[in-house]
Amino acid sequence: MTRVDLGTLGGASSYAADINTANVVVGWSETPGGATHAFRWSAAQGMVDLGTLPGDAMSRAVAVLDEGVQGGGQILGVSGDDGRWTPVVWSASGSISALPIPLIPSLTIALPTGFNARGDVVGSDAGGFQHGWIWSEADGKFDLSANIQGGSNEGAASAVTGTGLVVLTSRANTCTRTAECWRTYLWTQTTGYRPLGTPGSDPEANVTGLALNETGSVAGWVTSGATGGAIPYRWAAGTGFTLLANYSATASSYGYATAVSSTGTVVGADFDPASGSIVASTWLANGAIVKLSPDDPNPSVAVAINTPGTIAGWAAVSNGVNHAVIWQPSSQASHVAMRAPTAVNVRVSSTPSAPCLADPRSITSRQALFSCVVNADHKR
Repeated sequence: MTRVDLGTLGGASSYAADINTANVVVGWSETPGGATHAFRWSAAQGMVDLGTLPGDAMSRAVAVLDEGVQGGGQILGVSGDDGRWTPVVWSASGSISALPIPLIPSLTIALPTGFNARGDVVGSDAGGFQHGWIWSEADGKFDLSANIQGGSNEGAASAVTGTGLVVLTSRANTCTRTAECWRTYLWTQTTGYRPLGTPGSDPEANVTGLALNETGSVAGWVTSGATGGAIPYRWAAGTGFTLLANYSATASSYGYATAVSSTGTVVGADFDPASGSIVASTWLANGAIVKLSPDDPNPSVAVAINTPGTIAGWAAVSNGVNHAVIWQPSSQASHVAMRAPTAVNVRVSSTPSAPCLADPRSITSRQALFSCVVNADHKR
């Protein structure tokens, strides 16, 4: 794989959140004035500032549709400021519109995470507790967390397929030795909830779903008394859970899968004891783990992968500073690498700049991961 540094909008840090099949990357970057703005990046145009709603100071982009579909190239995100976010969509031409998604009663912030071409949007509302939801103009908003059998007071929806299949993680009260644990479900409007269960039917397991592909495969992380640590996994309807490798096999090992491609390739991050860093990684079909940047011991995270195999995420370039990057199969990368600067491979602190890079137990959704790194930047 060849890593390409996508740069910034003139500020210190930038982060990629999603990539489509045309290798268009979206995310957010600091500007020269210190604000955070959503961006759209392509090899032809580089990083383009998507701006904000009128009067807003900040924005973030979290998902992008493929080209060649209804609404092709649209980008989902938020505009506003800390504590006040409005869900928005940018057209392929860059114009921004607010989405009329109402808040769940008693909650205060709507944080979308994924959408599809037919107009379904998923995410979570926060404000004390957090509830996962799905919304469309045709059907309105449905509280996915509150309507699970037995109910749940907290959860998040991380992804939705083109047909409306949603992956949801919610707080459960089914563990016997602890007061609560996390469990993952698939949901559709017609079939309702399907629990993924736990590896080995372990009643003490925590299962978080961070990713979903168009075939219905889920990826995320699991903890249990049987495995120890936090283990990335891939789940499919026919085969159930496949636990993926960590770099360390000890009980203190940890890692998390953040995306799964249509072919089942999983990407994410795992703690590498040799470097002392959490590093962007991919898992092969047999579950083996491979570093995306084997020559760079510094912290990095992969968060998205497209059908051609290009991976998006971010990597540390100096202490407390991260840049949005892509990892491309070497056969595709030569013309792109000439259009964007390559990250300088300098040794930075092995201590992650955000706790979410080192503790997957705090990453119960894609929203939580994104919010963690944004908050770490604000404290820098």
